[in-house]
Amino acid sequence: MAVREGLPASCSRWSPKVSALAWTLIGAAACAAMIPLEPNLLEEGFMVHAAQRLLRGERLYRDIASFTGPFPFEFLAACFRLFGEEIAVARGTVVLLTGAACASVYGLASRAGAGPFAHVAAACVACSPILLFPLFSIFFYTTVAFHLSLIAAYAAVRGMRSVPWSTTAGIVVACTALSKQTVGAVLAAGLLAGVAAGAPPDKRIRQA
Repeated sequence: MAVREGLPASCSRWSPKVSALAWTLIGAAACAAMIPLEPNLLEEGFMVHAAQRLLRGERLYRDIASFTGPFPFEFLAACFRLFGEEIAVARGTVVLLTGAACASVYGLASRAGAGPFAHVAAACVACSPILLFPLFSIFFYTTVAFHLSLIAAYAAVRGMRSVPWSTTAGIVVACTALSKQTVGAVLAAGLLAGVAAGAPPDKRIRQA
């Protein structure tokens, strides 16, 4: 059996996946811990109210005035349709997004050769609901766009070698743009250039 620094090859192969899972759980737990401390529904309340009205057949930009993109409202309305019209559903969605963002940042930094600093990068994201309380523990379009942008960046790095991953990156970038237009525009330009530059020369156009 091949070994690396005294460990079986299987352990070396699985450790990044285990670390990514651990940061998913840590990030989700940190976000969930902030939820009981946030009684203010001022910003989040509009998102919840709009999603409830969408469930009743009203339309964005016709019956509901909004200055941002439709994705957070439609996404939350879909979650309400599946799990019920509860504020816990909205905040539970943010918990899941935080966990996915932490894993994405760890994976991104790890693939960039950051070594142990990949854990530092993931820890910074995991701490964001605490250090930037309350914004990153409530369902808000900025919160959604922030987490989606990190997930998109990881998918784009994987997309340099994989069409399914590059397609996923494109979809998540679109969702980001439909949440917060400025973030989506900058993200689209940056990741498109990154994928085109990092993909193998014979697959560059296809991946991009």
